[in-house]
Amino acid sequence: MAERCRHSNMKRTITRIPLKRRSRRKLEVGADVQTSYFFMLNCLLHSRVHTGIESNSEFHDEDVNVYLAHLLNAHIDPRYIERVAQYVATDDAALHRMIDGCADQRYRYMVYKSTADFLLMSVAVFDLFEARRYNRLSAFHTPKEAYIGRAASYYAVAASLAAKLDCGASTVGSTLRKLCDGMDSYVRILSYMRGQYLGFIHRYSSGELFHLDLTIDEIRRHETIEELRNCFLDTYHAWLKAHRPEDKEKLKEQADRLKEIDPAFEFTPPA
Repeated sequence: MAERCRHSNMKRTITRIPLKRRSRRKLEVGADVQTSYFFMLNCLLHSRVHTGIESNSEFHDEDVNVYLAHLLNAHIDPRYIERVAQYVATDDAALHRMIDGCADQRYRYMVYKSTADFLLMSVAVFDLFEARRYNRLSAFHTPKEAYIGRAASYYAVAASLAAKLDCGASTVGSTLRKLCDGMDSYVRILSYMRGQYLGFIHRYSSGELFHLDLTIDEIRRHETIEELRNCFLDTYHAWLKAHRPEDKEKLKEQADRLKEIDPAFEFTPPA
């Protein structure tokens, strides 16, 4: 009986060891691509259920699920970002400059597709295009809807170019066309996934940023006052000790600087 219990305990110990090691192991880019891809796909499917936009509810779009899961997973790898950065245009003018006079249809396709991917991820996942701030004129603010519209338009052009490259029907082109047609729904799904599964925090509102800036400025002011007071006391101690004219002049300059920052500061220069 004792021998059986001992073997049973050894068996439980052996089976626990790999589990502990597995839980501590960090996700490695490249080595765990399949694992991270299925995580993204699983979160995406759950997000579709919770937002009420389930797969194939409006049209067959399981291929879009696969595309978005691959796109999300690709952003884990910095090498992907570096590779596609050359095809991403920051605005319409930059995009037209990139493709102006270019006869390479595949390059044009990559520019439109990569820029559309960038806009979709920026708006729905990373929230790069923040709301208008208190110190920015509304006339110079571009609403997120404009970026979403640009992404949809770019996906439409990329879908047409994909069809040309494939000389007809294109699987990728069909997927990109569905992204264009259902852009608002996919932004909503990814935005939900961002908050619920990816753990990205929301940006501060304009009012919160305003008060945060005021708080930071006040903290810096107090730190400056504290530093100036310490220097002032050091100089005052040096003057009391040696009564050198240069210390007296320096003391007056530091007192004026302190008075400028802290009006409550009072000091009578020594005779």
